[in-house]
Amino acid sequence: MSSPPAAAAPFDQFLEQLDAGMAASHLDSDSAISPDLPSWLRQVIAVLYDGQDAAAAKGWALRVHGELERLGGRVPLAVVHDWHAHGVVPMLVEANARHGGSAEPQQVVGRLHTRALAGEHISKGEWNAAVLPALRDVYRLAYAYADAFSKAYAGAHAYAIDNDYGEERADEFARTYAELNTTANAASFADANALAHASAVADAFAAADAQTYAEAWPFAHVQVYAHACAHQNGSAADGRTAAEDGRLRAAYRHLADRLTDSLARAAA
Repeated sequence: MSSPPAAAAPFDQFLEQLDAGMAASHLDSDSAISPDLPSWLRQVIAVLYDGQDAAAAKGWALRVHGELERLGGRVPLAVVHDWHAHGVVPMLVEANARHGGSAEPQQVVGRLHTRALAGEHISKGEWNAAVLPALRDVYRLAYAYADAFSKAYAGAHAYAIDNDYGEERADEFARTYAELNTTANAASFADANALAHASAVADAFAAADAQTYAEAWPFAHVQVYAHACAHQNGSAADGRTAAEDGRLRAAYRHLADRLTDSLARAAA
């Protein structure tokens, strides 16, 4: 006879753990949230909570807590597929469009999530073939291009001035160098991170295994999604200005709201 679902912890305990941040939530099997809550979801909830402003985060946490109570803390991996298909992928498609990129890599992944949500088994090879180019696009969008370009330009410009290029030639030299250098570094960053993460994600989804997915560092994926969606016209959404910080928090809030929607669609 199976044991009954464990109740979610009272909201004040839930909020206390979220306020403690990732250190308290990451892979903690004795979570105050619920002893049955999967570790991948503890990671994702913690990083989404931390990414929002305080007032929005508390209101969101209350809604999430209500869904966890309804589910008895037992959240199926299908929620991941629902969230990606209906929340994450549309956001990333929109982000790609703003930067003139193709929607196809994200849409391919979205179709796989839709199939998995319907109960279809999808092989690791098919997942990997889709996830790798999609992650490459996400990491490219998330790269802090503007900051990197600015630093490369400053160094190249100083070198040119020191070597008597004159202001006009120095500016031309620095811009050319910065563009070549930053573009190459962004591509390397995207390739390296996509290769590092795609196989683990494909393993987890092919196995339909919640613990394997937790070990693929989903909290890090959430951070990359948010930064990719927050970047605007090559700017770096790293909190250096109020506008950048606002875009990043809005991205976290949108991802968080879509996760709540996915939890609400999960059957108890």
